[in-house]
Amino acid sequence: MFHGMHQTVTGESHIRKKTVCQDSSGIVVNQDFAIAVVADGHGSAKHFRSDIGSKIAVKITAGLLEKYMRRITFVEQFRQHPQFILKQMEKQILMKWREAIEEYHRENPLTEEEAAKNIRVPVIYGSTVLAAILSYDFSFGMVLGDGEFVAMDQEGKIFIPVEDENAHANYTSSLCNTNAIEYFEDWYTMEKMQAMFVSTDGLIKSFASEEDFLKYHGLIFKMLKDPDKTKKSLERNFEKRTREGSGDDISMALVYRDQEREE
Repeated sequence: MFHGMHQTVTGESHIRKKTVCQDSSGIVVNQDFAIAVVADGHGSAKHFRSDIGSKIAVKITAGLLEKYMRRITFVEQFRQHPQFILKQMEKQILMKWREAIEEYHRENPLTEEEAAKNIRVPVIYGSTVLAAILSYDFSFGMVLGDGEFVAMDQEGKIFIPVEDENAHANYTSSLCNTNAIEYFEDWYTMEKMQAMFVSTDGLIKSFASEEDFLKYHGLIFKMLKDPDKTKKSLERNFEKRTREGSGDDISMALVYRDQEREE
């Protein structure tokens, strides 16, 4: 009933500079729901462990959302108080991410040179996070930082339901912000959705327009009848896009319903 895939490629600029990929992506898929998550580590000098921060962001977010979705009373609670539940999830993601990076930091201490920079621990691991959840009863998503969240309804309409309202110029909201909880944006619907996509900003920056970007998601959806072929095609296309376009790391995670089986 539910399916998903994710793909991450290293940006051309990272390859040239011989720096690590800062992006991470992941999915959780079972018979009752599907979760897609991506994260983009900031990568600048003060965020010198942001590749670790993004990996932790994906792991924490996917795991936490799965636990919520598996609760026996969750469907009823969400239907009654969706906005409250979303804010609770976001607070938990933020808290668990910070706990996890602090643990990693203790187990992997900085060098004397790195410690001398006197940078707050969360900043060292700074990352965005975007998540989308597809289920029988409702669908929802949350965004912290640049990147895009795209949805497709049952009629095939493709749209961006919510974006980071704080992104501008070289600034993006981040898990490492002291007031990060204020920057989460979220969206939900009780209508059945066909597919949900989340991607890091390296993808949309490789398109000339938002219209072309959305059309691309429609093309991906049409290819999903052959998942293995689609995943390989995404990898090749992302590599081409970063090489000829953004130069940045590119990640996408997507989840979708098997409509033919449902019918």
